[in-house]
Amino acid sequence: MDLTSNNKAIYYYSMSGNTKALVKLADTHGYDIYNMATIHPDDLDFKNYSMLLIGTSTVGRGVPHKYFKDIYEKLVTLNNRKIGLFGSGNSIYDVYCGALDIIEELLIEKNSILFKFRFESYPTEKVIIDFNSLIHLKIVEE
Repeated sequence: MDLTSNNKAIYYYSMSGNTKALVKLADTHGYDIYNMATIHPDDLDFKNYSMLLIGTSTVGRGVPHKYFKDIYEKLVTLNNRKIGLFGSGNSIYDVYCGALDIIEELLIEKNSILFKFRFESYPTEKVIIDFNSLIHLKIVEE
């Protein structure tokens, strides 16, 4: 697999629209964008991206949407990638944005996790600024 450092993508799954809104409002220049809700799990392809940002909201008591169970095999076969995780959640629950922790556990052994970015509700201006600074950090660009 030929991976290049300028090969970046954002894959996201949004249930209430908050995670999708962050992607739409952020400065995603330089990233290919994929809304996983519009891609059948069998057709999902992480391609040859060296850098992946994976976003999701959290369901119930801190788990990812069922879609992530359907793409489990594709996630665990990712290797030697730079990965950023982001998503929305509700801090009133015991496990705030727990979906990110579960996805991190699947990926951390064979990949480099650059960040986990949690936010609550519709993204505020501060959330957008903070996310933009993360996705355009020098370490992400290298």
